Amino acid sequence: MTVGLPTHAYLVAGDSKLVDAQAAMESGISAVMGALAGINMISGAGMLDSLACHSLEKLAIDAEAIASAQRLAAGIEARTDTLAIGMFSQTALHGDFLKLKETRALFRSEQHFPSPVIERASRSESEEEIPRDTFSRARARVTELLGSYPAPAPPAERRSRLLGIASRETSLGGLAGRPGIEQTAPILGI
Repeated sequence: MTVGLPTHAYLVAGDSKLVDAQAAMESGISAVMGALAGINMISGAGMLDSLACHSLEKLAIDAEAIASAQRLAAGIEARTDTLAIGMFSQTALHGDFLKLKETRALFRSEQHFPSPVIERASRSESEEEIPRDTFSRARARVTELLGSYPAPAPPAERRSRLLGIASRETSLGGLAGRPGIEQTAPILGI
């Protein structure tokens, strides 16, 4: 029995300490489980080491797993009244479905097309280029997304106070400087 309450779960994370095959397996499986279970809000994308740390590259990879899981959960719908009987009669035994107007109209909505984080080129296409691993492609995607983000411009006093808090806390934690903050502060608008 469904009661219609919103649901939340920590999924798309794992125990791996690196963005590696274990992290991908843990994220992919839990993204599919969450989507098929109908979870409304899933937290944990980009998380490693049992939620102890976060990776922007893993977040980019997890976004692909989540999009694929959402497409899987959407299921298969009859998008034409006749279940494509007319399409079969048009192609006869030739099977040239890609030439049909209906195929072109439905093609994009029926499958998930991932970002360049996921390698989809055939081997002959990719042999001319230096192969990059998934992490490298994810890092390039993160750089692209962060570069296109229009950062808000907070008042100078707020920016100064936030950076002061970060400096104090990193100092109390025994860190030299503010690791990562110098790179991300402009993006976050602080």
